[in-house]
Amino acid sequence: MQRGLVSGGALVVLAAGHLSCAGGSGGSPTTPALTTLRSNGWPAGTVVTVVSGETEAPVAGARVGVAGASQATDDAGQTVVQACTEGTAVDVEAPGFLARQTLARSAVTRLTLWPEHAKLPREYTKTLVYTASMTADSTSVVPLERLPPRVRAVALAPSRALAADPLSMAAHRRAADYFNVAVDGRTVVLVGGAADMTVPTRIDADDASCEAKPGRLLARTWVSGYEVTRAEIIFCGERPSRLPTPIAHELGHVFGLAHSPDRRDVMYAYYNSRNQRGFSERETLTMSLIHLRRAGNVWPDNDRAAAPRGIWRREFVD
Repeated sequence: MQRGLVSGGALVVLAAGHLSCAGGSGGSPTTPALTTLRSNGWPAGTVVTVVSGETEAPVAGARVGVAGASQATDDAGQTVVQACTEGTAVDVEAPGFLARQTLARSAVTRLTLWPEHAKLPREYTKTLVYTASMTADSTSVVPLERLPPRVRAVALAPSRALAADPLSMAAHRRAADYFNVAVDGRTVVLVGGAADMTVPTRIDADDASCEAKPGRLLARTWVSGYEVTRAEIIFCGERPSRLPTPIAHELGHVFGLAHSPDRRDVMYAYYNSRNQRGFSERETLTMSLIHLRRAGNVWPDNDRAAAPRGIWRREFVD
């Protein structure tokens, strides 16, 4: 399988220490005051909470660095900051998680960390989320691509020929079920009907990427600012259109996944006929974590870079 590039609130806390976003003033720290978040960053007294993206549990002892100052979170995963302008650099490190690099953003004071442990090792995350998987380059690291947050429902739109084939329609519906179970309602895939994004599916043996290989299928995605704004799924023959796992695999590409290094996964680079159970536990966890990240997030977990302008096309040939 190949991937080709074709074109909250503030809180008064007197016991906790303070991080200064603006640097030292030479005097005593300002006493925290009850305040609300403004549009220019984090006001004095803002409580920043660090939690696990996997369990939502607070992360105690995480080192939170803001503009060069660093402090550990308490047992509730919290630390207090002084006045901080919008866009100030924020770094968070904690054992068992990828290092987080982000920015101070108005009304965003809950920082989630991406887990790194035996069941979700860093190389697995890197391969599944950040690897190019291109025809001539399967190792380059690329920014995270994902559906826009506004897309809460995706409708598969089979061609007339596919709609007339009961086996193909059954496979489409089962693939949608696999996906919906994995994302737990955060994004819903329908077969037919109205949705925020429609993904046409069709058999097209004459497509240039089929190369006279009827067992092949592919997903094309159009990406703007690392957000997938359009997609289509093409089957090079009848057989792949009747198999739910390959269709679910292509849905994974539309969602933003690359290829998994684990042959037991739906997103493994080659079809495993034994996998008829849907996405694995760690694929499911990865998909839930992608929902917590901005498009364009850079490996290992850095969303400071601005997303580029323009639209480009990706092609996953499987």
